Amino acid sequence: MKPILCLVAVGEEYNKYISSSIEKLSEKYDLCILTDRPIRLFGVLDQEIYQEKIFTYFAKILFLARMVLKYQRGAYYCDINKLEELDKVKVSNKNRFYYIRNWPIAKYFQEMEKESYWRKLVWFWTEKGYDYTELQTIEEHAFYLPYNQKINDFIYTIEEIKPVFEYISTINNHPYKGIGNGEGLALSYALDINRYKYIQSAV
Repeated sequence: MKPILCLVAVGEEYNKYISSSIEKLSEKYDLCILTDRPIRLFGVLDQEIYQEKIFTYFAKILFLARMVLKYQRGAYYCDINKLEELDKVKVSNKNRFYYIRNWPIAKYFQEMEKESYWRKLVWFWTEKGYDYTELQTIEEHAFYLPYNQKINDFIYTIEEIKPVFEYISTINNHPYKGIGNGEGLALSYALDINRYKYIQSAV
């Protein structure tokens, strides 16, 4: 059985990668694709149409998690325009979460907590009594999410914190086209809350 690979292609900038991605990857992976391109794609395991007018970066995490739950198998995620990163996700234990690296600006959220951009996230976590002292940042370009009994709780945690990140990105300036950027930090939080074991791949 081939491993699952989830790809997100929303917007013309990313839709252009679909044809070459399917051709290159379908022999090695069962592909699941989230796209706003309203045509049926052949040679993929699953396809969802992105309906919202504004793209949220949380779609990456939630689409992957839904596929993991639906097929009851661990799955890879990779940004469709950064497929060279995929081979760097080395999975030796399919029951653990694997990622490539931390954010280049900070390994731990504690290093950024005083920045005004994150003020409302700090308030949210403080109100919940969450200790983010050891919370790591996870670069979200490519990673592997396992299937286990925690997947429903993982999805709940992501959905719960999603509006916080989207609100922060709406009221602050940032260079991204969508909303909810910083999703790698939310990913790290959901892994921590739900006691996933996560490993940085050796590269």
